[in-house]
Amino acid sequence: MKGLGSRVKALRKEKRFTLIDVCQKTGIDQATLSRIENEKMTGTIHSHMKIAQVLGVRLPDLYEDVVSKIEEEKDPAIKEKMTETFSRSDGAVAEILASGILQRKMMPVRLKIKGKGQTDKETYALGSERFVYVLKGALQAVVGNDRKKAKQGESLYFNAALPHHFENPLKTEAACLSVVSPVSVS
Repeated sequence: MKGLGSRVKALRKEKRFTLIDVCQKTGIDQATLSRIENEKMTGTIHSHMKIAQVLGVRLPDLYEDVVSKIEEEKDPAIKEKMTETFSRSDGAVAEILASGILQRKMMPVRLKIKGKGQTDKETYALGSERFVYVLKGALQAVVGNDRKKAKQGESLYFNAALPHHFENPLKTEAACLSVVSPVSVS
């Protein structure tokens, strides 16, 4: 995600925070934050949420310049596969399946979770909903204190404003299509 690092660095300097200040407030390792700022890694959506909170901006605002740079580079007459991949934890990867998501009402994501892996906990803005369709394997959505299970060909629908994460109970990779509406993240 080209431009994210420079955006984070600019916002950090604007707030007059040092790299160490942001690391202490977010719990993100200093080397990781440095790599994000220097465009050597993207980081996780969860880490982006923490950074945005500490820098006093909404997540869509953190992505603002990044999305506009992607849109500038894209020729509107050419349809191409436009995806961004994020690490969701050590055991999961999320691939955003649409471009210009900040101008859309839904965020479609392909989520892949390694065998016995899980995603980090996430919470979306009040009023958000999440639909999940399992493409391969099985998964459990831990939503608040409830566990919802689904296997290949089954779906889940829940309140995305509640803290939640996904677990893969199997030894083989699980994959699902997840759609969150609206796109904004709190």
